[in-house]
Formats: sequence, structure tokens, C-alpha cells
Amino acid sequence: MTTTIIVKEKVVIPDPRADWPAHLRFPEDSHLWSKLLTLAHQRSPQLARNLEGFRTEGTRIVKLKNGNFGLRPVIRPAGSDNPDKGWRDEADYKRCAKKFLAPWHETLVELLEELKEAAEAGNEEERQIALEI
Repeated sequence: MTTTIIVKEKVVIPDPRADWPAHLRFPEDSHLWSKLLTLAHQRSPQLARNLEGFRTEGTRIVKLKNGNFGLRPVIRPAGSDNPDKGWRDEADYKRCAKKFLAPWHETLVELLEELKEAAEAGNEEERQIALEI
């Protein structure tokens, strides 16, 4: 008799902009995007794909005044028709958010909270390592 053991692989999804030219990469939140996409994929591969599209289009993860994370569009400079530089305008972002993110609102809020907790835990680990050195 043969026993098959299936080990679930841990999927880590990289920031879709990680390999872009430096001026289009938005590196300051790249690690947050990788973590958010990975968390989203665990809950719903479709939500992860939707978020990848938002990141690719030009969306940043920002820390809000209340300490939570939120998504904010990068609006391309006036006169630019280069889609790599961000969303055409705020209305374009809102229209897409309503269609592709609103159905996932509760899950997305939970994921952003998990992201905040993971970031805080990571910051605490960094402080502990710095104290040990």
C-alpha cells in the first residue's frame, strides 16, 4: 500500500512592479504589496488577481492617519498618456475600484488589518535585532 503525502506549498506573490524601471517601480511599498497579494491569494486567487491589476495600474499602500493601511491611486502627470505612470484620473480609479474591489470590501478590510499586524510584528522583530547587535 502506498501513502501519498501532499504538502501544501507556500505561495509568495511578488510585487508586480518589482522588475519595472526604477522611476516606475514605487519601491517604498513593494514589500507591503508582496505581503498583501500573498495574503489575498490565500483567501481568494481572484481577489489577488484584482489587486495585482490595481498595483500594475498604479496603486500604493499608504499608512492612514488612524494607523491602518489603505489603497491610494497614483495619478499620472497631466498630459501624460503613459499608462505605466498611473491611473488616468481619480474617476478612472474609483470606477475600477467599484467594479473590482467593492465586492471584496469586507475581505479587503480584513487583509489590510492582517497586513498592518504583520508590519507591526516585523517592525518589532527589527527593533529586537537592533537591540541585540
